[in-house]
Amino acid sequence: MSHTDLSFAFAQARLQARFGARPSVSDWNHIEATADLAATLQVVRNTTLARWTARLGAHPDVHDIEVRLRDEWALSVDEVAGWQPAPWRAAIAWMRWIVYLPALQKLARGGRAPDWMRPDPVLGPVVAREPRERAAALQRTPIAALAAGFGPEPDVAGAWSQHWRELWPADGAAAAALDAVLRETEIHRQRLASLPSVARSADATQTFVRRLRLFFRRNPLSPAAAVAYLGLLAVDLRRLRGLLAVRAVREQAVAAS
Repeated sequence: MSHTDLSFAFAQARLQARFGARPSVSDWNHIEATADLAATLQVVRNTTLARWTARLGAHPDVHDIEVRLRDEWALSVDEVAGWQPAPWRAAIAWMRWIVYLPALQKLARGGRAPDWMRPDPVLGPVVAREPRERAAALQRTPIAALAAGFGPEPDVAGAWSQHWRELWPADGAAAAALDAVLRETEIHRQRLASLPSVARSADATQTFVRRLRLFFRRNPLSPAAAVAYLGLLAVDLRRLRGLLAVRAVREQAVAAS
């Protein structure tokens, strides 16, 4: 076995443990059945999702939830990147920015900056500029490559993917697997975009989760395993964010009435 194989084996052991510790169906059912925000947070803290909410108070507002979950996502990505062989760390670490892509796409189209962006240490200086100046301001940040998505036909996700490919070391087998994950992600994004506004995304998301699990199992000792695992983690994060945000908004509405 080569040195690279040994390095991926080191990462795979840790990924396998995290993959096996993902929340179960019963965990999610219990969380979803709990209506009160403080009680929901307590239920979450008795599951493997506990690390995401450990630093939240009993009654956080939506902004607090957003900030904490983004921070925990970045920490999780950096942790997984640190397990990888050195040539792959930058590519895996680049995944920390995917949670910003929808908001950046909105900015690229000239939309109003979400309130949470203004205090963000990376994006705050960007959104403080006029819309026509944002691409230039973005070029002075750690995500400068995303400025390429602020063109006449905005495509921030495409700019992210292009730069991600540029970070891959020369490895044909790994590149093929990663391209397959990207294709599956794009299919999922298109499915969600095509759903009627009143439709539930659960079925499409479950199909995507099954595909990511398959990629994880079929690509051990490969960066594709890390990418598939982080994809699953992102799905869990989005689900948790939605559950907590709904409860926080409801609680704020009751308090204001």
